[in-house]
Amino acid sequence: MKVTDYAIKELNELTASDLLVVYNLILSLKDRKPLRDETATTGHIRTRHALKKCNGAFAEDILRSRNDRI
Repeated sequence: MKVTDYAIKELNELTASDLLVVYNLILSLKDRKPLRDETATTGHIRTRHALKKCNGAFAEDILRSRNDRI
């Protein structure tokens, strides 16, 4: 059986007041905002913009600073 079949089977066994609780839960799930906001998806763009004026390769700078610590 699929999950939806199990859910329907369980819903058919609930009382009317319990069905209202489940219905309210379904509505609240539909109204939830996505977990990711716009700043999370555009963070790399802001980073690239901030590093745009830097000359050279950023990876080489990181490796150089690591070698300095060794």
